[in-house]
Amino acid sequence: MDYLILVNRSNLLPKDYVPEDLIDASSSYKKGIKVVSKVLEMFNLMKEEALKHNYHIDIMSAYRSYKYQNKIYQKLIAEKGFNYAFRHIAPPGASEHQTGLAIDICVYRDNKCYIEKDIAEYDEIKWLHKNIYRYGFILRYPEGKEAITGYDYEPWHIRYIGDKARYLYTHNLTLEEYKKLVKL
Repeated sequence: MDYLILVNRSNLLPKDYVPEDLIDASSSYKKGIKVVSKVLEMFNLMKEEALKHNYHIDIMSAYRSYKYQNKIYQKLIAEKGFNYAFRHIAPPGASEHQTGLAIDICVYRDNKCYIEKDIAEYDEIKWLHKNIYRYGFILRYPEGKEAITGYDYEPWHIRYIGDKARYLYTHNLTLEEYKKLVKL
């Protein structure tokens, strides 16, 4: 599998694209979440390390089919309008979730689960952002890179890219910037 696949509004996946190696994530957030097996293996190692710091993280979202992505995209447009949806969620075919390589993180504190913008300033997320590269992940939509990624900052959205994660982290690059560099 190409862990460096770039998926965005300019690099679409076909409607029928489904990664080969999807497995159940065994998430405590909800049943039925699937992710590519290597991604789960590395996430679980990171989750174990986080627990050593008393940080309880889990997967709240991972693989989404084209059809499901279209459903949530259309729902957000209906609820908040196109302009809001355009900055906050990928249209079908443009979602990294369809690759099975992207994970949205949730944080457990005091027997409650916190998601998305609620966790932006949590110590768990700060730790995660400093350590994800060690497990092959990047923060996919970092703050200050919105013009490059096309999406607002999402502190909860991480993406598995494998052994190039350290390079992107060290050089403060998005996947778009890295792909552009390697084409030069």
